[in-house]
Amino acid sequence: MAEEASQKHGNTEKGTDPPSPHAKRRPGVVHALSWRLFLASALAFAVLYAYWGIDLYQTMNAEVRYRAENLMEERRSYIRALVQTAVSGAEHHRRTVEARIRQVIRHRVARALGVADHLWRTRPADADDAAMRAIIREALRPISFDSGRGYFFVFELETGRGILHAAMPELEDTDMRLVRDGRGKPVVPQMIALIRRSGGGYYSYHWPHPNRPGNDHAKVSYVDLFEPLGWGVATGEYIQDMTEDIQREVLDQLRAMTFGGDGYIFAGTWDGLSLLGPAMGTNVWDITDRQGVKVVQDLVAAARLGGGFVSYRMPNLPNNRNSKGALKLSYVVGIPEWEWYVGAGISIDDIEAEIAGMRAAIRIDALQALALGACLVVVLAAVSYLISLHIAGQVGAEMGHLEAFLAGDGRARHLLRPETIRHAEMARLVDAIQAMVARRDETEGALARQTRNLEQSNADLERFAYVASHDLREPLRMVASYVGLLRRRYYGRLDSDADTFIDYATEGAERMHAMIGDLLEYARVKRTENPLAPVPLDTILNRALQALSAGLRDSGAEVIVERPLPTVRGQETLLVSLLQNLIDNAIKYRHPDRPPLVRISTQIDGTWCELSVADNGLGIAPAFRERIFQIFQRLHPGGTYPGTGVGLSICQSIVESHGGRIWVESGADGFGSVFKVALPLHKGTRSSPQPSASAKQAHSGARSG
Repeated sequence: MAEEASQKHGNTEKGTDPPSPHAKRRPGVVHALSWRLFLASALAFAVLYAYWGIDLYQTMNAEVRYRAENLMEERRSYIRALVQTAVSGAEHHRRTVEARIRQVIRHRVARALGVADHLWRTRPADADDAAMRAIIREALRPISFDSGRGYFFVFELETGRGILHAAMPELEDTDMRLVRDGRGKPVVPQMIALIRRSGGGYYSYHWPHPNRPGNDHAKVSYVDLFEPLGWGVATGEYIQDMTEDIQREVLDQLRAMTFGGDGYIFAGTWDGLSLLGPAMGTNVWDITDRQGVKVVQDLVAAARLGGGFVSYRMPNLPNNRNSKGALKLSYVVGIPEWEWYVGAGISIDDIEAEIAGMRAAIRIDALQALALGACLVVVLAAVSYLISLHIAGQVGAEMGHLEAFLAGDGRARHLLRPETIRHAEMARLVDAIQAMVARRDETEGALARQTRNLEQSNADLERFAYVASHDLREPLRMVASYVGLLRRRYYGRLDSDADTFIDYATEGAERMHAMIGDLLEYARVKRTENPLAPVPLDTILNRALQALSAGLRDSGAEVIVERPLPTVRGQETLLVSLLQNLIDNAIKYRHPDRPPLVRISTQIDGTWCELSVADNGLGIAPAFRERIFQIFQRLHPGGTYPGTGVGLSICQSIVESHGGRIWVESGADGFGSVFKVALPLHKGTRSSPQPSASAKQAHSGARSG
């Protein structure tokens, strides 16, 4: 078709020679090029289709893996935090066993001495020492503790003779210095030496237990001196008994911990005995799930290694036959000193179901997209072929002109003039191309300007998102929560360094929270676009002073206002924040040798109001008067004065949003500072006859801004 069109055009056009015989036997350039372009485009479509299909499949699989991993990580973090919290409490109780023993037995001895001292001081006039010894001994004999396992024993300091031994009466009236403990240690002689050396104290030894076989049970006793009779009075507690009491307390606390409606904490010993959970009281060492996992054995192995996750199907437990084989993920931590494992589990069947549903939906979407893509490739190939043939017939004769024009990228318009085109179709195409070039030039200019604006906007947005996004505040809440938990549980119980570290962490979290809050306030001012309205400055000042009333009262500050104040055009909430920040700044940076004094006044110049907030504080050196309005800029070391360095930046943003300007000058006689703000006046406010020169300069700057 292109060849025939070329021949017709060549034969009918005046001044052109007919084609040679050799040219008729050769295909036309445009026709051959269009056919090859079609093949190339079809191949390109096929390659792009294949690449797109593979990329689509990989992207969808990656999305599934990403979402599955996120869901699993959320569950892992949740149960890990629960178990670590539970084990932390158990570890604390475990470490206090001996301390609790010491506290209990010392209190018991003090009670016994109190009873003996009372009986001695209130004895009858006719009672001799022998009678009082018997009275005091028999008064202490029936006193027992912890279901009879705790008792008092008394001996004479000089002779070692046993006065009272409620658990072993055969030792009374014998020389207890000859009695040895389960490991051959002379107990009473060493207690006597302890009394003579220190007046009393704690002594550890091994002794028979009233409820357990053997005579080698670790025991801690406290002994003290009853001076009127020269007696050593003592009582003790078995470490194993106190440990078991604390273990019962720990299990009661773990039993009370629930989560997620039906979640619970489970615990057991390393030999498989369940202490807490569905199978409590039974040995589940050999329990196996449907997939052959030795559940308890894997949990114990993870606990012995310091903690870890275990996945399994919930087996049929002796006391829980309705578990239905749910897929669970558990986290377990060990308490090696007790040979315990403590853990918590959570069902993950819903995750598996959700992942399977996601895969099925993605597979259907992928197949539909691939089918649509295949149809699109076929249609595009057919259309490209038809278009290539059509273009070959249309542009064959004018290809040279068009090539020359396009070779110059459409910049040299004189190469393609409509009056030189022979055909109306090509003429319209040329007009369209030239119009397109003109629009392209215009669009490129607009796009360049828009690109610059967009780059600046993106830079601002990125800075804001980097500092004040949701991902910054959530970890901070977690840090503050756990630091607060550390403070509540351990403050004052560890050494002074630990308390100092907790204080530093708490202070850092509070400062970071304040900085984020101030930064969000700064961003909120930047994004506020409410219209300006008439706002009386008297009302604004009253609201600001009311908000600062506590600070003014505590600092003893005096605020002098030159009323009446004019009405300006602005946003009431933002202007209250402006005045509140400026007055609070004057109070905060007050001079230590004089009470703070704040003077507020205004001057009117034309359509502008100059608001002045003067103080007698520390003042600001001229070199720093521009820097103080930059965000997070502080002239004093951190901790010297409260705040985050955002207040004056917020003030500047508020003033700029009103079309005004803010600056700072030295105070009268070189004392303090004067912050000045130029704001637009309300139209109904009359001008002052003599405006200040500085106000004119400020107003001029505000207009230009």
